[in-house]
Amino acid sequence: MTNFGMPNAAKIAFRRTLLRLILIQVVLSTAAAIVIFLNKGTDLGLATLYGGAVGIAGALVGAWRISLATEDDDAGMANNVLRMAEFYKATLFRLITIVALLVLGMVVLELEAAGILIGFIAAQLGYFFARPLRAR
Repeated sequence: MTNFGMPNAAKIAFRRTLLRLILIQVVLSTAAAIVIFLNKGTDLGLATLYGGAVGIAGALVGAWRISLATEDDDAGMANNVLRMAEFYKATLFRLITIVALLVLGMVVLELEAAGILIGFIAAQLGYFFARPLRAR
């Protein structure tokens, strides 16, 4: 793990929140895939699992970039602008990763687009249920 530029309690809260989010995303996308498997078959079910994995990958990439943005340094106030730019870069990098993986699944792997989107949306619903923890 990287050394986040925050107090130790905040690092722990960040990791726990991220792990909770990933767990919720795995549960939601797996549940969606099981429902699809039972109702529509294997092809759409596998595409749903792939879509869920895309959502999880996006969360991990975003968390990784945010951890880079908050690394500890002694640059002071001048570095606040750079840190804000890192947050914007984290969002952009997450978006590019998600779009690239969605295109890979739909165009290159030729998976069912509806299944991919169902799985992706199911994973994104995890953000509604994963409330952030506070550092104590």
